[in-house]
Amino acid sequence: MKLGNKHGEAQTTIVRADFSGGLNTTANIDGIAENQLSIALNVEVDHATGRLKTVAGTTDLFKFANIFAAAYDEINRTLLLVTQDRKVYAVSNDGFVTGALGMLSGSLYPISTNWEDGLLLASGGKLQYFNGTTLETISDSPNATGVYVRAGRILVTDDNNVRYSGVGDETNWTEDTNDDSSSKFVEAGYKDGGRLIGMVNLSTDVLLVKDNRRLYRLSGEFPDWSIVEVSRNVEVSGRMGFCAVSDSVYILGRNAVQNIQTTNAYGDVKPQNVATLIASEIQKLPNDAKLRYIPPLNQIWAISGKTALMFDLVASAWFKREFNSPVVDVISIGDGVFIIKPDRVSKLDGGTFYDSDAPLQWKWQAQRLVSQHEYLLKRTQISVIPISTLLYAGQIRVGSVIIGLPIPERNTKIYHNRSRIYKNHVKICLTGRRRFVYSKGEPIFDKQN
Repeated sequence: MKLGNKHGEAQTTIVRADFSGGLNTTANIDGIAENQLSIALNVEVDHATGRLKTVAGTTDLFKFANIFAAAYDEINRTLLLVTQDRKVYAVSNDGFVTGALGMLSGSLYPISTNWEDGLLLASGGKLQYFNGTTLETISDSPNATGVYVRAGRILVTDDNNVRYSGVGDETNWTEDTNDDSSSKFVEAGYKDGGRLIGMVNLSTDVLLVKDNRRLYRLSGEFPDWSIVEVSRNVEVSGRMGFCAVSDSVYILGRNAVQNIQTTNAYGDVKPQNVATLIASEIQKLPNDAKLRYIPPLNQIWAISGKTALMFDLVASAWFKREFNSPVVDVISIGDGVFIIKPDRVSKLDGGTFYDSDAPLQWKWQAQRLVSQHEYLLKRTQISVIPISTLLYAGQIRVGSVIIGLPIPERNTKIYHNRSRIYKNHVKICLTGRRRFVYSKGEPIFDKQN
């Protein structure tokens, strides 16, 4: 049988295979680009082909109740978990959990950095140090909302100042004008009316972030240091709303995500907003949203509750992930990505599409084509590579035509089928699946479906 071509040159073949443009919620669905999506839930782009793929699910590693925060000690390869009552626990690589090491000195979500034999923690109270076995509170340190290590010194921030520890000594916070190696401090924006939120690495400098839209760059070491204002128009949502990526810094604001790079122009030119296409999604995030760089995925996540807005650094495009339960934090350890939840610690697993013992849901919507008259849809075809040999469910809509995801007929048989039965909602009978499905080479004329 040969397919006819009744409409001659008037017919057009439309192929949609490249979705590297990601999410665009600013324009109407018929105004977005061909490679963009108006909905992109639990899908992301395949960098090799530009096609869509479902995101990785999670595999639970262990349960742990009332998790408030988490931090990873790369030196001792130990995960620290903080419960809602601010008690700190250590978890080894084999999942062994110790008794409580102590309590956070402050009530804020801890910011951490590696130092000598372990990890430094800043939570709004005195600086704390985990050395692999014990959690010590440094009584002589100032109250710290942020912590950073540079040139053998520890830098901590409060609302107004950056304090330096003595060289190589986390316990030395006494200033001596006759000793260059003693503790020092520097002010960022003297009397500018702003509060210092935190600091982040920017190439060879330290970028100081304030809540009055001003950024300051701290360069050099004492006594040859300098601090200059580099911007007055960068809003930050909170103390967890920025992260460093190579020689760039990304800052999450109430309406934008700004990218600040180490170029000669960034001190004079407004930083680049990389979230113009999803401004409405950014506005939904609360002030305590976390911005996390995920090196194994080459993505930046803006995390809030069950939702994570994902910025793909390769494609410079946004996608959206939604878990089945709230997420506390995301931590990259080697090539693994660990998902910290209030009641468990999980790991991203590309071989599953489950999370918290339930399947995830995916949904995407591409550009809408608008005509002055009606379209005559003669034939549709989809291409799917399944994640596994298990039964799955889903459908693609092209106008009013519904195409069920094709699965091999042998997978719908009961005899010798190893797929699970409990809570499996896929129809065994193929009649329902074949409805509205137009296979390649199958004519539509006189089709009875």
